Amino acid sequence: MSERRRIGVLTSSRADYGIYKPLLLALSKSQQFDLIVICFGMHLLEKFGLTINEIKQDKFGEIITVGALSEGDTKSDVVKNYGNTVKNFHEVWDNNHYDLVFALGDRYEMSAAVQSTIPYEIKVAHIHGGETTLGAIDNIYRHQITLAATYHFPSTDYFGKKIAKITGTNENIFPVGSISLDGVDHETIPFWNDVADRFAIPKSKSYVLVTVHPETVNSQVNSRYATVIGDTLLNIANDFHIVITMPNADTTASSYRKKFRELKQAEPNSFSLVESFGRQNYFSAMKNAEYLLGNTSSGIIEAASFGKFVINVGDRQKGRLRSDNVIDVPFDQNQILISHKKLIKRKGYTGGNKYHKPNTVSNIIKIINEKL
Repeated sequence: MSERRRIGVLTSSRADYGIYKPLLLALSKSQQFDLIVICFGMHLLEKFGLTINEIKQDKFGEIITVGALSEGDTKSDVVKNYGNTVKNFHEVWDNNHYDLVFALGDRYEMSAAVQSTIPYEIKVAHIHGGETTLGAIDNIYRHQITLAATYHFPSTDYFGKKIAKITGTNENIFPVGSISLDGVDHETIPFWNDVADRFAIPKSKSYVLVTVHPETVNSQVNSRYATVIGDTLLNIANDFHIVITMPNADTTASSYRKKFRELKQAEPNSFSLVESFGRQNYFSAMKNAEYLLGNTSSGIIEAASFGKFVINVGDRQKGRLRSDNVIDVPFDQNQILISHKKLIKRKGYTGGNKYHKPNTVSNIIKIINEKL
């Protein structure tokens, strides 16, 4: 029997953890790997739902925690958090051997963790590289991770070609599709009534699912954008209940969090705020929503597979490949409401999803087996 390989998986937020889950399940069941979930960033903060508890409940493998993030969201806080993350990771690499470490996406905490691997010459496999988000500084962090990675698992052939331009080589680039969509057609999605009860959401009301994160390029605009979104949602609330998933730890995220809490306080029967649904509960919320509104990657990558249209607001996702379910609008109340009125009259989206490929996770497992 061949030696079992030690595989680390870096996870810093509810967002990447939800995407990782099909891969984590496959790695945990494999007889060829020992899985270590390296948990840091927002997972460890009560402000963001203390989502490490979800990771512990899933029991996919050994868990290592690395603390670094503060509660603040100023530019200075982001710089300090980045530096502390790099510094604190030395103990992980000093005290443990890994044959491969997975990193996903583009957040600054993920970039910091990956940068810390460079002196140790650790092999990194990057998921969702090659994408573009011109309205977020994550665009830079994503490419930093790409340059530090050994293996690349982009979601589409188009993004694979972009990685080749960044790295200067076509080697070790494997476009496999989005792992969050792996097996989603057969996945057991919780009944919405059960999810609504768990999160104190009125289950008899039709609703719009809203997720708005800050634009971290030209971040000074977020205070004004938060006001625009707040005023717009008050109008939409005349037609539907509003279910809001709260923003991540980005620069000036507090302006949106404050606005959403004000909406809830002013109109408690019209708004529901959720810190973290978790993957399957979020899929249930997406599946049963009238449509999605905001600027989250799940609207771009996953919503099409659930037959949902998306009003994508602003530039945060600008540059990402889109399926035909996405309606792009600026942070302008009138234009958002025009799209809202159009979607009231439309049935669900029935087209394809450009991010979906069959057997995504099994192909990743096969490739890393061959490479290691």
